[in-house]
Amino acid sequence: MAKEKKKKEEEIVKETVVVEEENVETIEDLLAAKELKVKELENELLKQRADLENTRKRLEKERITERKYAALTVAKGLITPLDHFDLALKTDVEDETIKNFLQGFRMIKEQLSKALEDEGVSEIDALDEEYNPNFHQAIMTEKVEGKEANIVIDVLQKGYMFKDRLIRPAIVKISE
Repeated sequence: MAKEKKKKEEEIVKETVVVEEENVETIEDLLAAKELKVKELENELLKQRADLENTRKRLEKERITERKYAALTVAKGLITPLDHFDLALKTDVEDETIKNFLQGFRMIKEQLSKALEDEGVSEIDALDEEYNPNFHQAIMTEKVEGKEANIVIDVLQKGYMFKDRLIRPAIVKISE
């Protein structure tokens, strides 16, 4: 404490000497110079506080976003195996043993789908919907009687959303 007080006194003396060297005529000039310095320091302090508050808010927002989308990478990785399950379950077989295996695969696929759904993954409903380039990727068109133009007539690959983000667009065929 004594050292800090001594340093402050030395700084005041140095500033006074600097002010005296600048040929300050009166004590009022010295006070005015000090008041100006105080205002400058207060202004700088306010700027620093605002920067600190803005940084705190930005970091909080980033932290919330990271938590919200933490499972996105895992969800992306599980979509392809889910597609493979769908393909395997579409096969028609006569052998009873293979049918039992397929029933097990159906159960696994349903559990996997449920787990993804619980985390915020949802399938994009595309069939018979109007084509939306934000959610659909059209790779084919076909003229269909009784269908308006730009209506999805076939889904070639399912699309998925994770909460409010697109994981993969649905690959579709649309009407002309």
